[in-house]
Amino acid sequence: MNATGHPARSPRSPAASPDAPGGLESELAPVVAALWVSARSRANAISEASEQGAAAELARAGAEAERILRQARLDGTAAADQTAAILIANARRQAHEVVLLARTAAYQALRTRTLDALQEQASTPEGRRLAELLEALVRRRVGATTLARPGGAGGLSAAAERDNRRASIGPEQLLDRALQALAGEVESLWA
Repeated sequence: MNATGHPARSPRSPAASPDAPGGLESELAPVVAALWVSARSRANAISEASEQGAAAELARAGAEAERILRQARLDGTAAADQTAAILIANARRQAHEVVLLARTAAYQALRTRTLDALQEQASTPEGRRLAELLEALVRRRVGATTLARPGGAGGLSAAAERDNRRASIGPEQLLDRALQALAGEVESLWA
């Protein structure tokens, strides 16, 4: 009994934590590494295509801005120079928007392809092992005696519920965790 008269609870052992060495994070490391290699390859291809499109748009916008600037200088007026500066700024802004849209499209394509790859993995021995690990994770989150059940998403998700406690995890949460862990490397794709 503790000072409030309630039964004392034992602290969670480090071995039960999914973040402890040898826990779920280290068990998932090979899966995350394989997904990362595949995702990086796909992202590089998408990024290269996006950069080529953005470079072409920048070149077109720059050429148009230069043409307008030459014409304005021929007119010899200060107003024309000001207009050209505005047009150049607008062209740069538009080109920047094209680059951002291309990055967003590449990121969404990366997410979609990675989620598709996870679904394809569901029926493999590695996928079944991952499903078991997910069930163990939600069981630990809610209580060791809780029965976990497979969720939807082709078996690569799990959920558990006990009293008012619930836990669930699926492919999107796995992908989000992997992308958070690799945020610096994902950002380097655009550098």
